[in-house]
Amino acid sequence: MPKKKGQNSGSNNNNNNNVNNTGKKGGKGKKSKKTKAKSNNGKNGGGKQNNFNSTPLSEIIEIMRLQQEATIGNFGSSELTYNGSDRIVFIVNGDPIKTIWKKILWKKDLWNQNDARNFVSSALVAADSRTGHEIEVLVEELGNPEGGIQRLREVMNFSSMSCDAGLNDRVLSFQFVILPLLGLLTRTAITECILETYVHAIFMVVYENLDSFLNKNVMKMLETLVQRNSVIDNQVSMEELLSRDRYSFIPYSLGIFFLVIVRLLTEILRRIRKASVDKTMHKIVGDLQRLKTIYQQSIQLTVQKSCPDPLINSLETREYFFMILEKEMKNMNKMLNISNEKNFNSNSYSRYREFSSKFDITKSFDLPGELSKDGVRHDNDYVEISNISVIPTRGETLCNRQPFLPSPIPGTPHFLPDGAARLLDTQFRLLREDMLNPLRGGISSFLKELLKGQPSTELKKILQEGGRYTYNNGLNDNGDLQVYTHAQFINITCDRKKGLACTVRFTFPKIRGAKDEFDRKEYWEKSKKLLVGGLVALLLPSNVFKNNYSIYFGIVTSRDERILAKYDDHADIDINIIDPSIYYIALNEISNYDRITDQSLENRFLVESTSIYLEAYYHILKTLQTMNPSSLPFEKYLAPNSDNRRESSAIDIKVKNPMYTRAPGFQFDLSVLCKKRGQSLKLVVANRNSYDEVAKKVTAFSKLDDTQAKALITALTREIALIEGPPGTGKTVVGIELMKVLLAKENRKSKIGPILTICFTNHALDQFLEHLLDEGMTNIVRLGSQTESERIREYNLEEVCKKYGRNKKLLSRSHMKLGQIEKDIDKIKGNLLSQWVSWENIQGYLKNEEKDFYKTFTTKFNTYLPNWVMETIGNSSEVDETEEESYDKFQTVRNRRNRNLSIFEQWLYGEDIRIINKRKRILLIQEQEQQQQQQQQQKGNENEQKKRNKKWMSLDEFEALNEVSKGKANSSDDNSHIDHKTLQWIKNYEEPTTNRFLDVLLKDYSIWRMSKVERQRLHDHWRTKINEKFVKQLSSLKKRHEEERQVMSDVYDEGNRKILLNRDVIGMTTSGAAKFQNLIKSINPKIIVCEEAGEVLEAHILSALTPSTQHLILIGDHNQLRPHIATYSLSMDSSAGKNYQLDKSLFERLVNGDNAVKIEKTQLLTQRRMRKEEISDLIRKTLYPNLIDGENTAEYSNVRGAQHNVYFIDHKNPEDNTGGDFAMKSHVNRYEVKMVVELVKHFVRNGYNKPEDIAVLTPYLGQMTKIRDALAELFVVVIDERDAQDIAELEGRDGRNNYNNYNTDNTSKTSLSQPITLRTVDNFQGEEANIVIISLVRNYSGTGERDSIGFLRSSNRSNVLLSRAREGMYLIGNSELMAKRSKDMWAPVIDILRKRNPPQVGSGIPIVCNKHPKYKNVINRPELFALISPDGGCLEKCDTLLPCRHPCIYKCHSDDPEHIKVKCNVPVGNVKLPCGHVIRNAKCWQKQARNTLKCMVLVVKKSPYCEHCQEVYCFEPDYNIKCREICNMTLKCGHECLNECFECQEYSTSQTEKEKKEKKDKKDKKDAIIIPNIPIRLIERTKHGECRYVCNRKLRCDHICKNYCHKIKYKFCPPCKVCVNNVQYTKHNFS
Repeated sequence: MPKKKGQNSGSNNNNNNNVNNTGKKGGKGKKSKKTKAKSNNGKNGGGKQNNFNSTPLSEIIEIMRLQQEATIGNFGSSELTYNGSDRIVFIVNGDPIKTIWKKILWKKDLWNQNDARNFVSSALVAADSRTGHEIEVLVEELGNPEGGIQRLREVMNFSSMSCDAGLNDRVLSFQFVILPLLGLLTRTAITECILETYVHAIFMVVYENLDSFLNKNVMKMLETLVQRNSVIDNQVSMEELLSRDRYSFIPYSLGIFFLVIVRLLTEILRRIRKASVDKTMHKIVGDLQRLKTIYQQSIQLTVQKSCPDPLINSLETREYFFMILEKEMKNMNKMLNISNEKNFNSNSYSRYREFSSKFDITKSFDLPGELSKDGVRHDNDYVEISNISVIPTRGETLCNRQPFLPSPIPGTPHFLPDGAARLLDTQFRLLREDMLNPLRGGISSFLKELLKGQPSTELKKILQEGGRYTYNNGLNDNGDLQVYTHAQFINITCDRKKGLACTVRFTFPKIRGAKDEFDRKEYWEKSKKLLVGGLVALLLPSNVFKNNYSIYFGIVTSRDERILAKYDDHADIDINIIDPSIYYIALNEISNYDRITDQSLENRFLVESTSIYLEAYYHILKTLQTMNPSSLPFEKYLAPNSDNRRESSAIDIKVKNPMYTRAPGFQFDLSVLCKKRGQSLKLVVANRNSYDEVAKKVTAFSKLDDTQAKALITALTREIALIEGPPGTGKTVVGIELMKVLLAKENRKSKIGPILTICFTNHALDQFLEHLLDEGMTNIVRLGSQTESERIREYNLEEVCKKYGRNKKLLSRSHMKLGQIEKDIDKIKGNLLSQWVSWENIQGYLKNEEKDFYKTFTTKFNTYLPNWVMETIGNSSEVDETEEESYDKFQTVRNRRNRNLSIFEQWLYGEDIRIINKRKRILLIQEQEQQQQQQQQQKGNENEQKKRNKKWMSLDEFEALNEVSKGKANSSDDNSHIDHKTLQWIKNYEEPTTNRFLDVLLKDYSIWRMSKVERQRLHDHWRTKINEKFVKQLSSLKKRHEEERQVMSDVYDEGNRKILLNRDVIGMTTSGAAKFQNLIKSINPKIIVCEEAGEVLEAHILSALTPSTQHLILIGDHNQLRPHIATYSLSMDSSAGKNYQLDKSLFERLVNGDNAVKIEKTQLLTQRRMRKEEISDLIRKTLYPNLIDGENTAEYSNVRGAQHNVYFIDHKNPEDNTGGDFAMKSHVNRYEVKMVVELVKHFVRNGYNKPEDIAVLTPYLGQMTKIRDALAELFVVVIDERDAQDIAELEGRDGRNNYNNYNTDNTSKTSLSQPITLRTVDNFQGEEANIVIISLVRNYSGTGERDSIGFLRSSNRSNVLLSRAREGMYLIGNSELMAKRSKDMWAPVIDILRKRNPPQVGSGIPIVCNKHPKYKNVINRPELFALISPDGGCLEKCDTLLPCRHPCIYKCHSDDPEHIKVKCNVPVGNVKLPCGHVIRNAKCWQKQARNTLKCMVLVVKKSPYCEHCQEVYCFEPDYNIKCREICNMTLKCGHECLNECFECQEYSTSQTEKEKKEKKDKKDKKDAIIIPNIPIRLIERTKHGECRYVCNRKLRCDHICKNYCHKIKYKFCPPCKVCVNNVQYTKHNFS
């Protein structure tokens, strides 16, 4: 329809039709009644229906009012920006019909309009819950091919559709059936459901009917309504419809149709890839755009009062609605055009030539895949990143050509134009190269050296024992490999959770310090080697590549530490190997397990990279691969088109408000920030002019300072917000306060939750979530099980989901399918493991591929063999198979009597040869016997003759043959008797012994003439061919198993989705966000908050974004640590890496604007950590010129024991030339180790003994291990788990030594057993301490070879190092070298310290005695501390008056200034104790403590438990007496008890009382005198144990029995011990 005509039509409709559905019928009422009369809707409906007469008009009016109010409210709500039709197509108060959809769905008859309308209305009500069991059932039924799919086809192919269908059952109403149906399909309950199998089926059926349903019907109906500019049905009024079906949806605005259709088409484009190039789809989108333009123009001209259409009534609502519609249509159009952007075109070549003159990197620029001028590089080189396997291939690993690595720098060449597709392509390729580079370099170098004739000494050792293979490409890229030798397949497993995997046995290097299985298990538990999810490679000698290796990559699927530790010479691990051809090799190896020797396992290796962990990359890469560029949010900020950008300038883009905040009248309630309750504070987002005023009020009413308040306002009002927080400025505080606002009860009306919170590390995530808990935000959940926080553990999804049920029906179905697949896999495994192929398995192959051989095996008679042989073979039951034979590697055939062997199997086993040879032997025996008979006399033994005849009969198979032949009267040959010709044939028979090649055998169909060796050769060839088919089937089953496991995983995730949707905050790491991407997409988080964003790779942020993301808040500091990457040549610190900038975070890129777009940041300026000026100046004058010191930083007292609060101890002691095992990987300076230990001791003795007081930092793990070992002798050394793991890997051991034990220094008067924090610099970001001691390690070597400061050149790392201290900071290093090698950072820092008065750089640490300030010294050697300041003070006497007024007689000791531990030893004479006893010549401290002293005078006390008295110390209570008197009570034997009394008391005391007494004794020891909680009473001694009297009876041997009394046990004495060996007395030694 021409545009002009459409406009005129719309204009006429404006004048002539009612836009609102008020129910005014005019002349239409009669038609409606006629339609109603013809309808039999009430009979065929799926549920209970209301009719016009029974439903009061008041109720109908109320329903219409509620629907109108809801429509108006929803059109102005933030929720309109959310995906789905939840707020635009709905049923009011529909609970009564919530379940009738099931009944209607399975109705036998075809649907009419009423059925369809009732079904859709009921399903819409059911879909309101969004998650839960009802939704799972609804989605399952809708996606059922025999149920919902069939009904959807029925509706979409209904005979008639009309905008004026009225109540005619034979016509579907576009407004009241089709629109609600489209609304049902776009409900978030369906579109976000993770039961992907069913959801995909639903949208697939819509796509299959794209032309017939959407194009020819839906779009036609929409055009009709647009021409009318009305949504009313001319055949029925709203009142009449609601009277007939009160649960019908009434559309009040034509805008609903547009938004629902756009969201449906977007969902189809997102799910079905080919839809983007479908011509029909392009036509529909074009028509939709045209109709939208007509509608928008016409509605702007419409002016009606009291109209229910919110787009007509409110200009603000109309603008809001069309902004949303325009945005979504723009995204839809991008999805249609994105495929064209990915195609390389000629313009890209011209751009390449233009850029080649500007950038040096283009000299080696080579496009990927088929676009390369030199052709594809290898089998994994593609233009489309979606085609690239994340796991590398052999060809890729050994390729000599450089991979295609695009640069993210604007203006650099790329085959894609600027935009989201190019951004994703670039980030994917660079991140994958970071993962692949170390592994590729290591394997390539290892194989090259391995294939050399003369391996190096290091390699020889590795080949024998395994270990770390070090590779250096000259670029500082860590390509080291961990090599395990003697790799061997021992099993193939199929696990319900992990899938198909090969169990590989290998030899691992000897574990240092591991003595037994327990030690080995502890090693594997703490080691990062062979982690689940890690990438490994099997290197096997190749049969294909001559003098080379085959490389099979795999992923570790299972890691049982008990199995790994069981043996000291080998271990087993389960690996999912990517290349399915490995299964044939593995199964062949497993079937020949007993033939494998150590020699055959030489040069077979299992290797892994020491620097990469696949799990950290894999999910990010897969997400980048599958992400639709058109659905990337914030594209104009993240990937703008820079064609119009001026060269070398950034694009300044004004950041808009978050989409959900653009709703009319939207405001944030900030009252939750106010210190006083009841105080009101609002932020109207649309009013930008009020931001500054609101920020001032926030500063006044809350705990935030002015820059923090401004940052909070900015974060709430920008869809991408950047908050830069220099060290100590309270980034986390702002983040927590921001979360409080977003989660405040007053701000939840817009339903913006749940909020996704991501951090790079588990440690940072746990800390942030703990802060939320501290503020009362407990409705949180954490994804990922790597938490170390006990507080957070209970909020882990794994723990939370234990309280919820699962869909048992769907899980049971998946388990059944998986069980069947696993049975099929076991069957194929059995076939592959079998050495012999059965006829059942081979006949199909022969019939199709080797037809001549097939005919030979299926033909009963053969021209070569006599018929009797074939008949004997053919009648398998008559073949004597009791013998056990083994022919030339043939498997021994045992007990085959019960098997019906086929002709093929008998041919294979050589049954024909065996039968003929046997007959030949019988003939020879007969001939010999006949000769013997002729020579013998006629006399003979008949029994012997009968026996011989019987033997002949048992051997003679001719009789059996005759019996067979007699039954075959119709046989063409006369086999009724054995003729001379047959006998002669047998005598002349010679067993085939030929040994021809396979290609000859394949052309010779005389199978019975083949020797056994040839038969085996031919069989093995066929087995190989058949096994190839089995391997393909196994690979297919593996894929099916993975798909079904994904289906089962989806069922679990659907349950998890319900949990997540009911939470306010979802916390996860960035890699976790990629791993759970489908789950995250299903909950559609609108807000993402990223903590420590400066440490997060851009790829990680991109992978966390979903199409629903409307608000991204990045909190971090790009001047602190950058993201960690494995490949140095891709980093900013590398000259080559400046072109790739992989470790530049998205935060840094947007702040600096050097990659096209610059976004204004909000910087926090007030730091509250570092001592004013002395410490803060070091980063203020280098990195943060506007940094302000908080008031509290000027109130710190001076550091005790030091003359300066900041000092650089300058020295030139070189690094160790021999770093031991760590020489290649780290650095050590032993002078600094000793100095650090002495400094720590000095400050501890000066009273810094709390956990947060002292932290020791160093950049290098090697130095950290030395400091750790030295400090552990005196202190509790607290090491971060990340550092501990890194140290364990560096040392090649598990680090079992537990340094968290207390050890005291016996040489010192003061105990030094307090915690000291020890960290590498990288793992101390975000933390702080009162005093920080820093060992810089690097120094001049004297040779010039080591005159480098390594990665301390990085200003980011140096910034972290210099900003951790609150009160004092002490650096140990070479100031000259630091300044020389770091002009931008360390040179100004050293200069600042030198220019201070007095200078704060010197050769030793200036110390001072706090007690005697005049006592000052400079210590430049560690050993001088013990001489100059042994106890933290000085050598003068303390002389401080103690509380007793006597002076302290010890040397100055700063470790105990209050003299709490000092005892005054001045004599004070006799001191009387409370008990009355006197201490002679007592010391002063004894006088002061006389009331608590234990009186050591011996006194006699009566025990309360017996009649005895006991001599004990005076201080001991009587109830604690252990009576040592002899019991003396008479025993049953008549003797007196010789036990000590207390022993018999214990024997006689009940178990309960005994336990109470033990507890009391423990308390007595701990707390001195305590009144017991058990009754003190006399204990009756009734049990005494064994009698201890010696028997002394005379034995018959005249010796005396020296055993204890045994009258009760036995009557006679036991054998005499003296003469027990003398036999003659033994029987007489009893009396």
